[in-house]
Amino acid sequence: MNPLNPLQKYYRQPKIYISLPSKGLHYEEGAFHGDYNNVPIFGMNGMDEIMYKTPDALFTGEATVKVIESCCPFIKDASKMPTLDVDSIVTAIRIATFGELLGIRHTCNNCGTENEFDIDLRTFLEYYSSLTFDNKIQVGELIVTLRPLSYKELTEINIENFKLQKMLAQVSTMENEQDQQVQVDLVYKNLADVQTQLFINSIDSVQVPDGIVNEKEFIVEWVKNSDRELYAAIKKKLEENKEKWTMPKSQIKCATCGTEDAVTVNLDQSNFFVTA
Repeated sequence: MNPLNPLQKYYRQPKIYISLPSKGLHYEEGAFHGDYNNVPIFGMNGMDEIMYKTPDALFTGEATVKVIESCCPFIKDASKMPTLDVDSIVTAIRIATFGELLGIRHTCNNCGTENEFDIDLRTFLEYYSSLTFDNKIQVGELIVTLRPLSYKELTEINIENFKLQKMLAQVSTMENEQDQQVQVDLVYKNLADVQTQLFINSIDSVQVPDGIVNEKEFIVEWVKNSDRELYAAIKKKLEENKEKWTMPKSQIKCATCGTEDAVTVNLDQSNFFVTA
């Protein structure tokens, strides 16, 4: 029997508790365990800060996965968590680690004065907790049910898009125009394939007059053999959800001339967890 560690009472404790925007839904089996309405959030430890200073871990999303698992014990596999909860949890970890206020600098578009403001991050938690994921699309007599991507799925798509965009920039420097066009066509085909894969991954099931189809292979075949009407409907809904689930802008006012502006708080983990 292992002796009780006398330092145990000095372990870090939860700093805040939040409610998950996903309502605990859309998690893969085993990825989450606990009450979605009362999720404890710990501040980061030393190892977590090191993860956020590792470029490769940031690029692949591994840093975010490990830090979320460290600071939110209810989440057992952050790579499988729905993207609906990522910004809210990352914001909560920032609050638990450094406090509720985030200092930002903004140069006034009117007079050029650089102002400093404190943004209350709790307003973002309140915003996300008020949202509901809209997952139904009517396409003719069909009803398509969408699902949010997992953090791993979104990260993989973003990485692939980044690589293709970088490849496109490199192709533009090729001297042979014919070779250049061949490579450009290939990159755009691959970009289209990534977009199609995004659509497929986002579809959970399709309701037809005779029942519900949720077999992935049938959905894949159907998407690849559908008219553009389906693509347009899915794209519109995905864009609407993306806009709704994007962190809202914060209203600020220049101390010199009184000009009001709306600024976006950057959730890029490479600087979001760096104190001034």
